[in-house]
Amino acid sequence: MRLLLVTQKVDRTDPILGFFHRWVAEFAKQCEGVCVIGQLVGEHSFAKNVKVESLGKESGRARVSQVLRFWSLQWRLRKQYDAVLVHMTPVWIVLGAPLWLLLHKRMYLWYEARGTRWPLRIALCFVRKVFSASIHGMPLRTEKSVVVGHGIDTDFFVPGEGTREEKLLLTVGRITASKNLEVILHAFEQLPAEYRLMIVGRPITDADNALFSVLQQRLAQKHLRKRVTIQPASQDVLLPLLQRATVFVHASTTSLDKAVLEAMSSGCIVISTAEAIQHFLLPVCQATRQTLDDRIREVCGLSPGKRKEIAAAQRKHIVEGHSLARLVKRLVGEMDS
Repeated sequence: MRLLLVTQKVDRTDPILGFFHRWVAEFAKQCEGVCVIGQLVGEHSFAKNVKVESLGKESGRARVSQVLRFWSLQWRLRKQYDAVLVHMTPVWIVLGAPLWLLLHKRMYLWYEARGTRWPLRIALCFVRKVFSASIHGMPLRTEKSVVVGHGIDTDFFVPGEGTREEKLLLTVGRITASKNLEVILHAFEQLPAEYRLMIVGRPITDADNALFSVLQQRLAQKHLRKRVTIQPASQDVLLPLLQRATVFVHASTTSLDKAVLEAMSSGCIVISTAEAIQHFLLPVCQATRQTLDDRIREVCGLSPGKRKEIAAAQRKHIVEGHSLARLVKRLVGEMDS
């Protein structure tokens, strides 16, 4: 199969979307050819059967100009792909459907989010299938929904050989309201002074930046700046952090969070309040807003051997159900059938 991928970013150094670089590389292994259209294209390196085109966001190209270039690339690349998979942004299905229908190109969508705005509703009229990592990822009921699990590079996200810092906590993701960082900070404030927290992520929108300012003020008011750090990180930088921390703290209201699965694959024990994650976890790792700090104390107080048992069970779940190679094989099969 020859595949066209449409995505937001193609940049392996991006702290949020850098993972998609590995997706493209895996599709290249399992497809005859792969064309990629990214709104923004940065650092990348792929096999010879991958062609990457940018819509020019990295150079400041206006949205109208990006759309015009998108339409141009649809047509120019038409003989190089048989099917289209749009990643997370259904508006590209809406914009691309008229020409793809004319060209008889099969359309598919990957969607793992809570939003139900009009682009998703319209896109569902055109795609043959919409893929999600979990039942929580597709918020609209449709017969086109196919739950396939996530795609975690379990050969990259592996436990380290060093000793973990018993009182080091970590959380990863965009700094935005849905991540409920205030819940994590409230739980952290109840913990003894020897605990430390690393928040890995960055704000994107104006609302995110406003939240980031509020978080910084809270850290200053609570005298937590020496115990809490906030920083972005590429996946190459993130992996050693996941291998150092004992607990990955999670309170997001989003659907199945990829960062959680990366932590589990890396042997970092996940404690979460999120409904979408609960069935992944042992009871000792299942928390509510009220019990989050108690669960953290309980896990960090376990013997190293018991923590290793929990971490091994979590990693086994990811390797068996959410590995990248397994996911891409399933997607290719679903699109080629």
